[in-house]
Amino acid sequence: FISGALNETYTEPKRKSSGLTNILDPIVTNKFLGYPIFLLFMWVMFECTFVLGAYPQDWLDAGIGMLYDYLANVMPEGPFTDLLLDGIISGVGGVLVFLPNILILYFFISLMEDSGYLARAAFIMDKIMHRMGLHGKSFVPMLMGFGCNVPAIMAARDIANKKDRAITMMMVPFMSCSARLPVYLLFIGAFFAKQQAIVMLSLYILGVLLSIAFAWMMQHMPAFRQPKHDYVSELPPYRRPTLRNTGLHIWERVADYLQKIPAVIIWASVIIWALTYFPTGDMTDMEHSYLAMIGHWMEPVMRPLGFDWKMSVCLLTGLPAKEAIVSTMGILYPSNSALSAFTPVTAYAFMVFVLLYFPCVATISTLRKEIGAKWAWFSVAHSLV
Repeated sequence: FISGALNETYTEPKRKSSGLTNILDPIVTNKFLGYPIFLLFMWVMFECTFVLGAYPQDWLDAGIGMLYDYLANVMPEGPFTDLLLDGIISGVGGVLVFLPNILILYFFISLMEDSGYLARAAFIMDKIMHRMGLHGKSFVPMLMGFGCNVPAIMAARDIANKKDRAITMMMVPFMSCSARLPVYLLFIGAFFAKQQAIVMLSLYILGVLLSIAFAWMMQHMPAFRQPKHDYVSELPPYRRPTLRNTGLHIWERVADYLQKIPAVIIWASVIIWALTYFPTGDMTDMEHSYLAMIGHWMEPVMRPLGFDWKMSVCLLTGLPAKEAIVSTMGILYPSNSALSAFTPVTAYAFMVFVLLYFPCVATISTLRKEIGAKWAWFSVAHSLV
């Protein structure tokens, strides 16, 4: 049937489109050059995320500040005004201000995907993945996890072997998704101004290395031990990304990010504000609030990491969605000067903790649907450990 369909419809192109592919593939898939080229692409992506995103980020920050000041001047004093200003605007504004950086990051990921380079990245990673009993096909969901863990886990459905599929899905939460990105941008911009792209790249590489170590340990468990499988993949020819497709990919991912604002961020901001405002009725007296009581209860566990009760509470609010960490910080740390509670070491430790601990609720729910509740709870347990 396929042969007949091709005979009736396919016309050999006059100019072969594989010329560029034949020139580039020996370079980008080279066993020595492929890895540094991939790291270079990632570094350029992060550098542009910070440098180009800084301008619209500053404009958004200034606009949110002007809105805050205007409403503070025209609205009467009272709990509702405090809720609107110190709860919703400070919380949502802290998340929304990083939208330009996320747009730029998605733009580069879309270029890699549409141009055909993503398939090459999976190809060069096949040797590394093979050492832990997997193959290059598992690397594609991992790369997709840089955007969002949920569709990345669902993309692993294409892996035929059940055990490989389960391990790959549990590796995905180690990837730095866009929900963690506002946390990274906040701390890297405040404490690592001269090494922004390198520090960001180190967090992404750390996630990949730890996911590989996790998969290697899983492969040595009796339940997952199995013979190695070969990996065969068709490398598509390089194509010029179209503005329409790139725009659609960016919109789909940004829409998912924005949908969390009314669904999670606003509610989280209101709850955090209420716990901070009561029982004293004074936002400046946080030490005697309900939130401080919760934070001081958690503090002994987190103190060895250098985290005080405010940092501990921020991590707690990140359980439903990691963006809520930034909105909580917008409430607990009203100005950048308040971040003086952090040092560069505790800031990096905080980002690593955000990278590794408890996946968001949507990720856990997806794991439960795809591979069962037992493995979903195992993912929660080992990440907390």
